[in-house]
Amino acid sequence: MTAAPPRGGELAPLVAGFTTELEGLLPPGPPAAVVRAARERLAGRTLRIAVGGRMNAGKSTLVNALLGRRLAASAATECTTVVAWFRPGPLNRIQVRHRDGTAHWRPGGLPRDPRDLGLPAEQIAEVVVEAAGLRPVGDCELVDTPGLDSLSGLDAPALDALARADAMIYVMPHPGAGDAEALGALRAQADGRMTALNAVGVLSRIDLLGEGHGDPWPRARQVAATNADRLAGLVDEVLPVVGLLAQTALGDDFTEPDAALVRRLADAPAGELRRALYSGRRFLDWDTGPLTRTERGRLFGLLGVYGIDTALAAARRYRAEGRSIGAAGLLTEFRAASGIAAVVEQLTRRFVDTADVLRSAAALGAVEAALGTGEDLPADLLRQARARIAELRRHPELRRHELARALAAVAARRTELDQDAAEALLALATGRTPAARLRLPEDTTPADLRRAAAHAARDWRRLEDGPLRDVGRYARIARELCEAIYFATPPEGIP
Repeated sequence: MTAAPPRGGELAPLVAGFTTELEGLLPPGPPAAVVRAARERLAGRTLRIAVGGRMNAGKSTLVNALLGRRLAASAATECTTVVAWFRPGPLNRIQVRHRDGTAHWRPGGLPRDPRDLGLPAEQIAEVVVEAAGLRPVGDCELVDTPGLDSLSGLDAPALDALARADAMIYVMPHPGAGDAEALGALRAQADGRMTALNAVGVLSRIDLLGEGHGDPWPRARQVAATNADRLAGLVDEVLPVVGLLAQTALGDDFTEPDAALVRRLADAPAGELRRALYSGRRFLDWDTGPLTRTERGRLFGLLGVYGIDTALAAARRYRAEGRSIGAAGLLTEFRAASGIAAVVEQLTRRFVDTADVLRSAAALGAVEAALGTGEDLPADLLRQARARIAELRRHPELRRHELARALAAVAARRTELDQDAAEALLALATGRTPAARLRLPEDTTPADLRRAAAHAARDWRRLEDGPLRDVGRYARIARELCEAIYFATPPEGIP
């Protein structure tokens, strides 16, 4: 096999060329099928993002928000135990993929009960939900995975879905010690591919933090920051969001009749409203208010108590200005109050803008794993294929992916680094620019950037020569990345 040096960040065409060549050399069998699937994936441009977490974490609600429609089954229905892929399509339909390899199509959306899909849930490998006119955030293909139960883990279809994803959103409603364990288990079950370089965390129900009253954002930011530190190396960041309000803010369910309900509710005496909105149960039982039980149930189902408070505050503000707020104005308020804008921005910056690298890394990982199972393949073919994979992995962006695995090892305390070295490793793996990778301001001069890169390379060299093999391996990658920054940065005054 001839090798072409990676350049210009155009990794997907290089990896696609390798898979095309390799496929032509492999005999029929499972490895060839995996390589063909990798080649076909790279031929497209769609990024696959898995949404994972523990049971009842709010995964499906976040999926619906990112899809802009309520397509994913939520509220702990039976269908939340089924792997579900969501993508645009010519019709509203579902492909049900059986565990025996067959499949059938049915019209409509995802039902609450998997028995409505035509066979028992234990016989379903996964479903693919297609919707006409669907425009998910970043034009990504999303997969809603079953909740991770610490007792049972994930079954084969869920593991396969994680293995086929390029990145992951880890959703947690109330972070605790179990989330680090669950996230580590997800990463391990995904063959170690989910790291801080392609995984972000979402704190999904910040409106329920504490007693669930007042402004949740100060507490939410504090909890998110604490858990970002605790999960460093496993996720890049933890972002707080009000999942239910985000689902409504980006969806198409909230309409002008709903805005009229908000305006009617805003006319109620302030004291009565305050008492009624002490909890969801009180609001739903508030039979002396201006809305019927059905109307209250609809608003609560769309907004929750925090969302209703947000809507009422906006309605009063508009009224004080002599205006009447409508659905469009309220949806703008919901987007701002839900925190979903920061999630979308992070997904775009961290995943969509780096799709070429993420997809290439996923494809190479799948091919490498498939070759590891090909004991009957010719030894020369295996040797050449693995040499080519090693060459492709020398590209700096893929080297950073390899480095990101060290972050998970540090987080799990399998690799010992002091705090400063661990923070330097995190920045080098996840930073978007050379300056960020060296923990420097973006306005750092080229001369200072070169000096910092040279200094960091010397520090990593000392660790590289130390007695710990794992630390030495990752330190070598870190040193080479610092040297790459040094040589890619021209001295000041030299174009």
